[in-house]
Amino acid sequence: MHKFPWWQALWLSFFSRTLYQSVARRWQGIGSLYLLIVSALVVLPITMQIREGYTSFIEEELPLYLDDLPELTIENGQASTPEERPYIINDKGTTEPFIVVDTTGQYTDLDQTSAAVLITADRISIRKNDVSTQSYSFSELGDMTIDRSMIETFLATTGKFILPFAYVVLIAVSWFWRFTQAMAYAFIAVWLAKKQGVTMRYNSFVRVCAVALTPAMLLDMVIGILNLPLPFAGVLFIVLEVMYVRFAIQSISQLPPEQSNKDDQGSIIA
Repeated sequence: MHKFPWWQALWLSFFSRTLYQSVARRWQGIGSLYLLIVSALVVLPITMQIREGYTSFIEEELPLYLDDLPELTIENGQASTPEERPYIINDKGTTEPFIVVDTTGQYTDLDQTSAAVLITADRISIRKNDVSTQSYSFSELGDMTIDRSMIETFLATTGKFILPFAYVVLIAVSWFWRFTQAMAYAFIAVWLAKKQGVTMRYNSFVRVCAVALTPAMLLDMVIGILNLPLPFAGVLFIVLEVMYVRFAIQSISQLPPEQSNKDDQGSIIA
């Protein structure tokens, strides 16, 4: 039987019965490494979108807010501004406050304003949602001056680390979800295989299901890139995945009896 390298599964998984037969008999492992590689591929466009959004915010939106943001001097856990008055920075294009900087004591709590961020003399408070806020005390910081130059430098530096970190996190989340799916679909595959008279180890079923997830993963990526609306996408993708698991088991059941009852030794990807 022909050995298919893992990269050919990216397109052959859509239609090739021979591929699924090879995955069942010639590949080894449970498909975890294969899913890791495919996950790294499909989340790459999302990471690029995050990068573009981050760059756009830094270059286009952030300067509009920094123009109105006063210099903030923190000494001994207390903040001060050049003028003893509240600074209200509206969300651009609206009259709604977005950031309030007030070291005079006129504003002491986010409940007093609809702004998302409130900077007072001793802390910064951020509105997480309509009922929850998070506060950070300046006493935890050393003496510093926060101005436009410092903020731009900080964001430019952290941006070099945030995007690779985001990519790794997205890969991990995608891999965990897809591998969990593969293990769950393997039980469906076992049931389908019994009806077809096919006997394999559970690990082999997980491996086959990992490859059967490929069409749904790639289609999901393409839909995301094109930003196409897809009603009931979650349900439709589950149906598609189960259909490919069924297609894979039907393909394996067509192997000759002497091949369909044992796993061949060989290795492509684990």
